[in-house]
Amino acid sequence: MRELRNLGTREKIFLFGFFLTILTVTPYSVMDPINLPKMSILGVLGFTLLGACIDGRVLSQFRNQKLLTVIMGLFVFQGLLVLAFSGRTLNEALYGVSGRNTGFLTYLCFSIVLLTASQIASSSFINSYQIVFIAVGLILMVYGLMQYFGLEPFPYINIYENNVFGTFGNPNFQSAFMGIFGALTFTLVLDERNSINKRLMLALLMATSVFSIFITNSWQGFFNFAAGAGIAITLNLFRLKKIRIGSIFLSLGIVSGLVVFLGLLNQGPLASTLAKASLSARRLYWEAAIKMLADRPFFGVGWDGFGDWFRRSRTSEAVEYNAGLVSDSAHSVPLDIASGGGFPLLVLYLSLIALGVLSVVRVVRSGRHFSVNYIALIAAWGSYQAQSLISINQIGLGIVGWSLLGLIIGYSSIQSKEFGIPEERKSKQVNKAQIAKPSFTSFVGPIIGLIIGCLVALPPFIAANRFYEGVKTSDARVINENAYLKPFDSRRMLYAASLLESNKFYKESLEIAKTMTKSFPDSFEAWTFLATLTNATEVEKENAQSELRRLDPSRK
Repeated sequence: MRELRNLGTREKIFLFGFFLTILTVTPYSVMDPINLPKMSILGVLGFTLLGACIDGRVLSQFRNQKLLTVIMGLFVFQGLLVLAFSGRTLNEALYGVSGRNTGFLTYLCFSIVLLTASQIASSSFINSYQIVFIAVGLILMVYGLMQYFGLEPFPYINIYENNVFGTFGNPNFQSAFMGIFGALTFTLVLDERNSINKRLMLALLMATSVFSIFITNSWQGFFNFAAGAGIAITLNLFRLKKIRIGSIFLSLGIVSGLVVFLGLLNQGPLASTLAKASLSARRLYWEAAIKMLADRPFFGVGWDGFGDWFRRSRTSEAVEYNAGLVSDSAHSVPLDIASGGGFPLLVLYLSLIALGVLSVVRVVRSGRHFSVNYIALIAAWGSYQAQSLISINQIGLGIVGWSLLGLIIGYSSIQSKEFGIPEERKSKQVNKAQIAKPSFTSFVGPIIGLIIGCLVALPPFIAANRFYEGVKTSDARVINENAYLKPFDSRRMLYAASLLESNKFYKESLEIAKTMTKSFPDSFEAWTFLATLTNATEVEKENAQSELRRLDPSRK
């Protein structure tokens, strides 16, 4: 734990925010106790880290990451253009849709996390990061086992068959995290510098993570664990100078990856094995996302806009497969980014991935500072990337992927600049930098960022909490008033209007529905609800039907 005590303020903020973003849930407070609080924590973390950039010493570090800074700057700029010109409602574009919350704010803060990680990616910080990562994994592992044995302390209303979902709200995400965690611990077991006892403990954690995947009844974790473990074995062979065997493993890995990818597309030898209902549905989501990208190539359908556009973009095959099948995500992070932000945003995102791969290649080829700790980062990141191709960018998983990418890029850059400096001297330089006397701006900057982060990221949570408390009163007047809390939320408004309608407050219900359709004109659920209201006029109902045909061309 000495490594954690010796960290600077920015490093401690980073790790504390990382810890909280993954683990925070707020039962008994809001309708979505999983994603909304995570977005709020991430938002506060992002702006606090951004505030730290006021310090001149931090600003000077951007010169060491010129290419990354340019790509991230363009990514954020394109994100702002999408926010302004995609036609998406500002509230949902900024904060994302309820239950996902992967709007512009989330990706802005992911970008800040990535840049910060790239600047603080020293060997000592990576050790601290892995300690915190293991602590998070251990907590989620124990929590998952509690859920498996029916010891869940919070009585969640669970829509899934399996109750093992950790702090992610979905067994698939718990499975995916355990796959990433398993890949990290598996790699650390390979470090011959560790004592036998430490390696045995890590092996036990790895084995338990595999069991934790099993009890989620979700195959995603096995998939990304295998990807991460394969990367770890291959790179460790290169580290040990076993180039020929390593090259064989690399070739096998590439071939295996292509076979699995083809299988996901219902092609190749694994097509029949992978042709299960969930994958069939995913392929339909992917096809819809590609059509959105083709139809709106410059700005996409807007941040978190997939759900509002799915019915307009799905193929005839999707309608025949299941006309009632809908989704608010493409179930693929690259395709979510592509459909939401267009080709420019996709290219910039893929550029970040390419920069990460090139950073790994640079370290591997040089052979310098190519440690097992660094391989563990790559294995965990590779595991995350495997999962991100076929799943949703849940915030708790997203911060893992973006922070790992920042550390991989930053470590490569920092170590290349430190080549030739003796390890003892580098260690002294790191410690000196960490214990350097803080300046006034280094103290005030994070505080200013914290305040701004609270002002930007907390309003949705505060409004959701007030609404939740209002519903518990069963007072129609309070429920009606709280439906209009800002920032507006279509899910919250629909819930309030439904309660009022079922209790014969027809006038109030209609007013909420009309406000909802005006504020969220592309919400299929809002127009569907309006078309059924008791007090809606025939003209209003006919207009609602017309809007429903616009949003779903297959509707008769």
